[in-house]
Amino acid sequence: KQWYQRRVAITAGIVLLVDTVRFMLCRKTLLGHPETMLGGMFGENMSRFTQENKAGEYCIDSVTPDIFRAILGYYTEGKIRVPYDGKMYEVKEACDFFLIPFNTATVKSDNLSSLMHEISNDGAKKKFEVFLQKDIVPEMALCAMKGERECHIVCLKDEDSVEWDPEYPPAVGEEQWSMIKNSDINRFLKYIENREIAKVVLQEKGLKKIRLGIEGFPTHKEKVKVKQRGKIQVTYFYVQRPFIVMSWEKEEHRSRHVDFANVSTCQSAQTSGSSADDQVINPSMLQLNAVDEIEQIQRIEVDEQQ
Repeated sequence: KQWYQRRVAITAGIVLLVDTVRFMLCRKTLLGHPETMLGGMFGENMSRFTQENKAGEYCIDSVTPDIFRAILGYYTEGKIRVPYDGKMYEVKEACDFFLIPFNTATVKSDNLSSLMHEISNDGAKKKFEVFLQKDIVPEMALCAMKGERECHIVCLKDEDSVEWDPEYPPAVGEEQWSMIKNSDINRFLKYIENREIAKVVLQEKGLKKIRLGIEGFPTHKEKVKVKQRGKIQVTYFYVQRPFIVMSWEKEEHRSRHVDFANVSTCQSAQTSGSSADDQVINPSMLQLNAVDEIEQIQRIEVDEQQ
């Protein structure tokens, strides 16, 4: 009798309510894929994970009826068929939500461009996670151990050679450059879509002021020119290479400016009763007033945060 009741329960029909559209299907159809979310929801422990409404229906959120209709194809025929003008990114999100594999074996569409784009996005995120832990984080740690709060990394090819003249280095700005020689990262970051994926991953890690792009990087001297009065002008050879800029500074929004002009004004007011020759500024007083000014600014910032 228990076997019969269990068989009836498995073969019984269930109604899934998506928005205002009802889908009726056999529970056994979902149990054929227990590794998915729907297969787990309506398994043996069905009462623990699902709750029907007054009409005996089960509500499914986070997906539209059209997308859910396509998702059900995975349970009925093992394929999710997406029309050419279908929103592939919504299908990808639905597959992630229902724990259905998103690949060329499960998803079928004539729009191969959209399909490959979503598969590339998924692969790019996983690959950048590997680059981040293996190559990028160690360079960030080297900058952090120097007391830096940001890092500017240039991604070179394995065959690139950097030879800077110590007496006449290139004018590369104030940034502290870090260099990674890895042709795989160089090739990965040449695609703008991959750089966008990388930026999202870095943002998820809590980093800020993130910039990714391609810029000229000096590798070696191209020519040396002696100008008038013996002044030497060195021209460097530049190659286009990807770069990553990121920051982990916590208090970048707080100003550390001290208005020393205000300190001078206070000193003038204190010595207004003396002649110009008698007005001697005590350096210790300047330092004391500067400290008071800083403490005042910090008190104001604390009040604003509260």
